[in-house]
Amino acid sequence: MVYCHCSFCRKATSSAFSITAMVDRKEVTILEGSGRLSTYQSSPGKTRYYCQNCHSQIYHVKDEQVDIITLKVDLLDNSQDLADLPHKHIHQDPDWAWLREEE
Repeated sequence: MVYCHCSFCRKATSSAFSITAMVDRKEVTILEGSGRLSTYQSSPGKTRYYCQNCHSQIYHVKDEQVDIITLKVDLLDNSQDLADLPHKHIHQDPDWAWLREEE
């Protein structure tokens, strides 16, 4: 799992970071509502999928990793099941020192 502190993720989630997990695309099934997903390209080669109703980001895909989706873990009902996965923090802004991991 990745905790991203970049300004885009902070703004997109209205939080201090977003939590994502890279998942094999074959392992993910959208059970309902797939017709209500919209996409946009947030940067070259990166397409984000979000809900048309609530505007939550669901996942994103990169052109160079077509078999992998980056899933927004916060949206999972059972995200606690992922607590034991390895994790790292990225794009930590030095101005936000209070968010950095203790070393």
